Amino acid sequence: MTPVSSERPPQQARSRRTHVRLLMATLKMLSEHGLDGTTIPRIAREAGVSPATVYRRFQDKQALLRAACLHFLDMGNQANHLHLQRKLGKGTLESSAREMVGLMFTQNRMQPKLMQAMEKFLGDDDDDAFVQEALAIRDDNLDQVIQAMLAHRDEITHSDPEQAVRIATLQAATSIGILCFEPRSPWRTVHSLQDDVVADELARAYVAYLRRGD
Repeated sequence: MTPVSSERPPQQARSRRTHVRLLMATLKMLSEHGLDGTTIPRIAREAGVSPATVYRRFQDKQALLRAACLHFLDMGNQANHLHLQRKLGKGTLESSAREMVGLMFTQNRMQPKLMQAMEKFLGDDDDDAFVQEALAIRDDNLDQVIQAMLAHRDEITHSDPEQAVRIATLQAATSIGILCFEPRSPWRTVHSLQDDVVADELARAYVAYLRRGD
């Protein structure tokens, strides 16, 4: 798929390196300064280029942020693919569920300001092509998790295993996102608990749903 956010896709190796450096610098600034504090001068300084170089590659800050968001989602997707191959579907349904929930917590806790900035940017952007591309990457990541968990199909007693795994996975992901990023939600009542404790309980709920009868 052709990137929707880059005005001038890089062709030469040196140009590609500069391109990636700009994307990584953008992600670092988002992690440190949030969406509003991430500026072209800060990005350029972090990447070791001039602001003019940024504008030669991207029409504006919005275009650069779109490219950085897609790059971030792609990296996460690749990392998840490797992790899922190594960890999920290898042991029992219980162990895979716990591993999956733990991975979700790790992803959300690792760079909270960056995660929040990405969520806000994706939610507010009005470029339909960009939004659809970003959502497609997310959907692919979700499908990878679902397929990995369906390796335990023989342990699942729900009448519709595929639908049940999808719903249970979305429920776990949504719960963790709310717990991590919405301090005024009802989940605030368990903020005193360690992530490991909450993860254990979410994994138990995940397995219980998959093993329910008709």
